[in-house]
Parts: sequence; C-alpha cells; structure tokens
Amino acid sequence: MRQKGGRVLLIGLDAADAELIERWAAAGELETFARLMREGSWSRLRTTAEVLHVSAWPTIYTGATPGRHGLYHAYQVRAGDQRIHRADPRWMALPPFWKTLDEAGRRCIVFDAFMDAPTEGFGGVQIGEWGTWTWFGDPFSKPAGLRDRLVREIGPYPAPEHSQQVTIPDQRWFRDRLVAGAAAKARAVDWLLREQPWDMAFVTFGEPHGGGHYLWHSQDPDYPIHRPIAGLPHPLLDVYAAVDRAIGDILARHLDDRTTVLVVSGDGMGPNFSGAHLVPELLHAMDLYHAPGVGKPRHDTAAAAPKPSLTKRLREAIPMPVRMAMSRCLPRSIKYRLSLKWLNADIDWARTKAFPIHNNNEGFIRLNLAGREPRGIVEPGAAYEELLGRLERELDALRNPENGRKAGRVYAIDTVFPGSERPHLPDLVISWDESARVLDRLEGPSSGVICGKCGYETPAHYSGNHRPNAFLLAAGASVAAGSAIEGGHILDVPATMLALLGVDPPAYYEGRERSGALAKVSLTDPV
Repeated sequence: MRQKGGRVLLIGLDAADAELIERWAAAGELETFARLMREGSWSRLRTTAEVLHVSAWPTIYTGATPGRHGLYHAYQVRAGDQRIHRADPRWMALPPFWKTLDEAGRRCIVFDAFMDAPTEGFGGVQIGEWGTWTWFGDPFSKPAGLRDRLVREIGPYPAPEHSQQVTIPDQRWFRDRLVAGAAAKARAVDWLLREQPWDMAFVTFGEPHGGGHYLWHSQDPDYPIHRPIAGLPHPLLDVYAAVDRAIGDILARHLDDRTTVLVVSGDGMGPNFSGAHLVPELLHAMDLYHAPGVGKPRHDTAAAAPKPSLTKRLREAIPMPVRMAMSRCLPRSIKYRLSLKWLNADIDWARTKAFPIHNNNEGFIRLNLAGREPRGIVEPGAAYEELLGRLERELDALRNPENGRKAGRVYAIDTVFPGSERPHLPDLVISWDESARVLDRLEGPSSGVICGKCGYETPAHYSGNHRPNAFLLAAGASVAAGSAIEGGHILDVPATMLALLGVDPPAYYEGRERSGALAKVSLTDPV
C-alpha cells in the first residue's frame, strides 16, 4: 500500500531493548512510548543480531543479510589479509535505503546513522559522527559545512564517544551526560527538520547503547557488581526516559497528518554474561591457537612461543592505570591503530589452525584457511570440514561449570549467512545465553575448564551487553491503532518504509513489505 503525499520519520534507537521498553512503558515511566503503543503499532522483530549483533544496522540499511552486505562488528577480518581491522563502513557491499530513495526523487535526511560513511552519489542531507556512540570515521556532512553549522547552533554533543570510555565510568556523571545527550539530539533533530526539506528523515539516538553497556549493573540487583548508589536508583531508566522525552518533543513539532513515524531497534541490551574473552584460551587449550597471553609458559625450547615484539614488551612494561590514562588523551585514530597493532602482534601462524576475532560480545572463530588467509595452514575441503565440525561440537557442548547450563547457541556462517561477502565473516559464532550466567569460566569436552577474569573486568569493561530484543514501533496517519506485524524481521523495515513512500524495493531485498499490516485502509491507495 502506498501513502498519498506522505513522508516518513524513521527514528533509530541504537541497542534499545524491547523488553525494557515494554516494562517501563507499562509502568508509566515512558509516556511517549506508551502513547505511541496505544495509538499505533508495536511489533517484536527477529534480527540478524541473533547471530552477529553489529550486523543489525547494516542489515536495516541494505535490506540484506550479512553474507551479502559484509558488516558485522567493530573489528573484522578481510579475506586475503591475515590481520584484524577496525571495520570500515565503506566495505558495505550494497547501497543503503536512502540512496534508493534519493534516486527515486525523495528528499532525504540521514543524521548520526551508526556505522555510516559518506554515501557516494547521494544528493540528500547526511551528517555523521556528531552524537553517535561509536565513531567509525571522521565527522562529515553533506553538504559540506552543515555539521559545522549544527555545532554552532546546538553545540558539541555532550556525552563521550566510545573510544573515550575505557573503563566503567562514574555512574552519576555518565547518566547525566547521556541524559543531556538525548536532549541535545532532540534540539539538533528539530533544527535539521526545520532547516532542510524532507520526505524521509532518519535520525539515530545512541544513548541506549552506551547506557546499556555501562549503567546496567547499577539498576540490576542480580548482577554481580551491583552496588546501590544513593539518589540514583535507576540510571539506565533515566536514560531511556530522556530519549522518550526527546522523541516526544520531536513528534510534537513534526508529526502531522501526512507523516508516519517508525521507531526501530535491531538489537537490545541486557546483562553481560558473554564468554567471548575466554575463547582465545579455549582455542589454545585445543592446540589450535598460539599467541601471547594464552596458555601456560612452555619450557621446551623446540616449541617455545615466539619472543614478544618490542612494541608488545614496551606496552606490558607500562602499568595498567598509566595505560588507561594515556588512552584517554590519545586521538581516536591513534588509539585504534595501537590497539590493532597489539592485537595482531606475535601470533604463531605456523601452528595456529583457528583464531578468534576479538570482541566483547559473541564468540567469533575463523579457521586459518589456506588460500583465504595468506598464511593459512588448514587445507580446504575435508580438512576444513573436519576441523569446523570438531569446533562446532566443542562450542555446542560448552557449559558454565558453576551451574551446568549450556553456554550458548552455535552458528555455522556458511549455513546462516551465505553470499558474496561470506569470505570476510567468521566461520563459527557462539551467541551466549544470558541465563547461563557465564562470567569467568567455561568447560568443554576437549578444552576442559577454562578460567579467566570476569567479562566486566576485561576491556571494554561492560556490565551490560547485546541481546537480540529488536522491535518496530509505528504511528501516525497511516497506522491503525493496535495493528502489529506478525513474524516480522528487521529485514522488513526498509521494504516497508520504501512502500510508505511509494518506492519499489530493489530486487535483492530479502525482507517483505509490511505496510499493509499497519495501514488504515481509508488513507491508502492500491499499488
């Protein structure tokens, strides 16, 4: 169904959790959400974040799964290159929906999209890295100078970007910064929507992402490091309430009888019970991964690990508090360059058959495959399949020895996300089950008991972590109260939005157009 003369305001809530919103809206804490749920449509969605959580936004942008668009985490590998890299949004192999709309003649605004870069050939308005939680490049805008005008009008974004936050922050200070950030984002969005003509505006609030990572333990009495703070009982709720107010302010000024508002999150946030930091030691225990920092020191010189590089030795000589203080002062680009240099240093590729793609969320494992990795030693075919099967069985059997619960669900990427970009993805992923409450140990049939620090004790010191609680909230003149999308997926979001604007989706879109499930028949006309 196509809306006559309509426009769409798409509001992205980065890592906002459907379960938290439902609970707090029902309790009267989120007035805007509660009103939109009554007047419009609320739908839980399936998501590619069930497997690869950072893939959610690129999936919404492109209408395709990670095997076809190629982006899945802040740190990735590239076929033909042995190193782990900071992800570059320009690797996205398919164009974003705003390019499709622009080519169809729709006037578009894109503001602070997560994992975004300047879009080639895009004639609309695009501003990046003003108030995003994680920067993937330098600040930019189209037209040039618009971001500078925004800063002069609104000021700099008041909350820290991810690279500036290197440990658990002071809870009151961080809550206050994020609350201020949501209010500033509302003012910035209002200014942009008044300044620029638009048929589609896509704006993203990043505050739920940072808040979920670093404020979780203060509001969750069941989390191991929960410590009540006088006068600060619910800091994460305070952040969600600030975003709720900000959305209310925007809609009060810009939601008219020809505008449909879509509020979407492709990923949620819950307690951090990730065992990703234990995966390197697990692979070493299986004699598959050989690198500094894993395994017990060896005394036989024939199999001794390589001598650490000078860079590695210098880094280890600096006390951790000094390292953290220095990190706060370094420019973001230098910080990432140094972290990648340390991450890639001294791996013994001659003995490594499988290696982790380091992160703080899922467990990513990639085989050191000959012909794909320049120093690969696992032969394609039977050897690859045998090792893949061995690892898959080990991961599937992992338990938390403290409670005996299965650690998570294992995915073979060849099965779930085939496509042209598959060579750049991990081979196996374990998505952790938060009910297993993995903290500092895992146990597997071959690896035995793996011990380490708790996840919140390792960089980036998260007490909250990603979970796939995605949703779509729709309201406005074209949306019927109480309507819902049954069995929906985040892949449906771009196709549905294009349909609301009377634009046919590209043939490669994997989702379904769902505007008919939302529509008031009297306000639509047949395609």
